[in-house]
Amino acid sequence: MHKTRTSTLANGQQYAWIGYAMGIACMAALFIAGLVTGTAQMMVMACSLAAMLGALWASTTAAARAANARRTHGHLGA
Repeated sequence: MHKTRTSTLANGQQYAWIGYAMGIACMAALFIAGLVTGTAQMMVMACSLAAMLGALWASTTAAARAANARRTHGHLGA
């Protein structure tokens, strides 16, 4: 595969975590706001969404690494 394309894929992977980390930070802030105001609903939603974001982050990272490995080793699959 062309070296520029491979390095572009790796560069995209390098910065893909930023959105997920920001989302989890927002959920931490929402959880703290729920603690301060005493609303259990906010804390439950923050925990649920943070868990979902963490799972999505892990699955996206695994899929991106697998796709990059396939492309790097010459297997041009999906």
